[in-house]
Amino acid sequence: MVHARYQQIADRLRDQIASGVFGPGERLPSEPDLVEEYQASRNTVRLAIALLTNQGLVVTRQGLGTFVQQPTRPFTALLSRVNVPPAGQHADTALPVVGAAAGQPERARSVVVERAAALDIKPGDPVVVRRSQRYLGDVPWLLVASFFPIDLASGTALEQAGSIEQGSIKLLADLGHPQQGFRDEIAARMPDSREFEFFGLTTGIPVIVVGRTAYGASRPIRLTRYVYRADRVRLAHEVATIPEKYQAAAEG
Repeated sequence: MVHARYQQIADRLRDQIASGVFGPGERLPSEPDLVEEYQASRNTVRLAIALLTNQGLVVTRQGLGTFVQQPTRPFTALLSRVNVPPAGQHADTALPVVGAAAGQPERARSVVVERAAALDIKPGDPVVVRRSQRYLGDVPWLLVASFFPIDLASGTALEQAGSIEQGSIKLLADLGHPQQGFRDEIAARMPDSREFEFFGLTTGIPVIVVGRTAYGASRPIRLTRYVYRADRVRLAHEVATIPEKYQAAAEG
């Protein structure tokens, strides 16, 4: 199958990036240079660059040119270890990082509390929403939004900005609503404006969204949405007993 001319140019530039002809951070030839080299129209060259941008390989900086993106090194986030009782899993709202990145310092930036609608409640009923931004070192890696029914959260630390020392699961258990289990739903989509800015994305890079609904004995007690940059995360799920040295295998 013969590719369109812009795809052929993109394929050639992609091969040069992969082989190191153009290394991370290096500038590609200018549009006029590419037009001359490939004997193509300016519009065809722009379509080729747009394709590489959408694939996350290059980024165009206004007035400076088009540069090869630094390769991303994915983090591994552990969704769950099934042999751990539900009440003992993820005492905080962040899913733990495992593998080679586990030793990097993680920090959360300003937990913000707001009201919104979610969970299995009547339309229009408010819920408490706790939002936080998480970094590994200086790298933004996770946006978290946790939703709590207002009748469970009212008058508790869930309504206060800032971290909860014992974690929301333990807090809910202390309030008489122990978590009995949870359900994860995982999907990919294009980022919204908040996510685009937080992750420093270029066009074409989707996000992965993990929606975790936690249940008490008879009702949902928390919904947490974890949003990751798709090219910077792998999700791990461990079942039953795994030798410790092989748990959450290191990134490679």
